[in-house]
Amino acid sequence: MSKLLAENFDPSAHIDTDVFLYAVVNGLVEPSSEKAQQQNEIIGGAVGAAALEFAAGGYSVVLDGDFFPDGVQGLARWASRSRVEVHYVVLRADFDTCLRRVQQRRAGDPESVEAFRLLHSRFEDVSPFEANVFDSAEPPEHIAAAALNAFSAGRLLVRGD
Repeated sequence: MSKLLAENFDPSAHIDTDVFLYAVVNGLVEPSSEKAQQQNEIIGGAVGAAALEFAAGGYSVVLDGDFFPDGVQGLARWASRSRVEVHYVVLRADFDTCLRRVQQRRAGDPESVEAFRLLHSRFEDVSPFEANVFDSAEPPEHIAAAALNAFSAGRLLVRGD
């Protein structure tokens, strides 16, 4: 869905944030682990820096990954210093649907079903962004169209002040 959304802008960039996670060759800590906070901040910073560089160059950027509300708010504050707007879309599905999708996408994922369950639970309540939630059971084209409409209406904007 995120790539479909990015295709609506020209120029645009679609960044799969997992690429940054898998750039770690040695020492990767399971991202959902309590011990992963520093690692997640470093990787999140790299993702943010890449996105802001594209945005500074005039690209509309769609990030595809797991972004929690506090991280999105931090990114919005950082981006606002460069006069870049951040918009936030949350795709939500039930646990079994999410588990099936991740298993179909990458062999061996998730490494820990319990860690994945914890990750999924963090999106059950994304206050204050519940208005940014879309049901991912819908066809990707419908979700992308609905997200684009919400974006155009300014309903997905995350204030960076």
